[in-house]
Amino acid sequence: MKKSILALALLLPLAFGCKKDNDTEASIDFGAGEGVSYRDFSNRPMAFTDPTDWTSDGQWKDREKALFTFDVPVNLDGAQLGGVTNMSVYPNPIAPGSDGIFHFNSAHAGRAKLIWVDKNYHVLNSNDFAFTAGGSLQVKYEFQEATFPKEQKYRLYYVLYKADGTLIYKGHGDVHIHQQ
Repeated sequence: MKKSILALALLLPLAFGCKKDNDTEASIDFGAGEGVSYRDFSNRPMAFTDPTDWTSDGQWKDREKALFTFDVPVNLDGAQLGGVTNMSVYPNPIAPGSDGIFHFNSAHAGRAKLIWVDKNYHVLNSNDFAFTAGGSLQVKYEFQEATFPKEQKYRLYYVLYKADGTLIYKGHGDVHIHQQ
């Protein structure tokens, strides 16, 4: 009886002390339905739209934050200035081996750090560039099949920030490489 109580006393803290760490998810959940916001070649919405894509994200998991390094301190958990509109990648879906355009407007000047990952958070491509206030920015990507195999979904994480590290905007959007 004493051994049972002792074993129970030792195992009970382990049972209740363990909590699920959502940072250990093996793959990205692209969301309900298609999980992608479809756009045509003129950047007009079509078919399904994912309300979590191309918007400002709140809290990120440690795994997502770890994708980013900066030359200045940027608090990814801090308040965002906002002022970013019309963010998207188009067309979406993208034909294998074709080009896509990442597009946004910003009321603030700053830098953009972009990280493309596959469904398992493996980094496929990254960019870091300056942008000006008040204009429309378009960045062309070549979705080569060797890096972005067809019939897969991929995620772009983006962080827009000022030279002093002030967070302007952070979020994600998903693309689908699909033979049309």
